[in-house]
Amino acid sequence: MTTSEISRIVKLSRHTFDGTPWYGTALCKLLTDVSAEAAAAHPIPGTHSIWQEVLHAITWRQVAIRLLNGEQVADVSEEQNWPQGPAPSAAAWRQTLDELAQTQVSLEAAAGNLTDERLSEKAPGKPFSFYVLLHGIIQHDAYHAGQIALLKKAAA
Repeated sequence: MTTSEISRIVKLSRHTFDGTPWYGTALCKLLTDVSAEAAAAHPIPGTHSIWQEVLHAITWRQVAIRLLNGEQVADVSEEQNWPQGPAPSAAAWRQTLDELAQTQVSLEAAAGNLTDERLSEKAPGKPFSFYVLLHGIIQHDAYHAGQIALLKKAAA
C-alpha cells in the first residue's frame, strides 16, 4: 500500500500544528499555558502580541482553506493580515484558540478532498499550485510558532 502525497502533507501539517515536529514545539503546544493577558502583551517593543500572531495565522489558514475549496480570494488587507483582536479576556482568548483549532479541522478536510494529481494545479486566481499553498501554510505555522516562542521567552 502506497501512502499518498496528500496524506503525507496532512500528517506534516498536523505535526506542525499540534504534534511532535522534528524541530521543536508545535504551534498549539506553545499556546497551552498562555493566559489572555500574556497573549495580549507586547513583551518586545514594536512587535505583535501572541494574540495577534494567532489571529494572523487564522487569517492565512482561512485563506488557504478557501483556496483549497475552489474559491477565489481577494488580497488580504493590512487589518485582516494583522488584526488587533478583541479586548483581552479568558473567554475571548479561548474563542480565538478554538477558532485556530477549527481551522486545522477545515484545512485537513479541504486538503483531503484533493488528489495527488491535483497538487500541481494552480490555486484559484493565484500564480502558485495547491502543493505550494499547502507547504506554505505549514511553513507559515512553523515560522509563527517561532515568533510565539520568542515572545513567550521575552515575557518570562
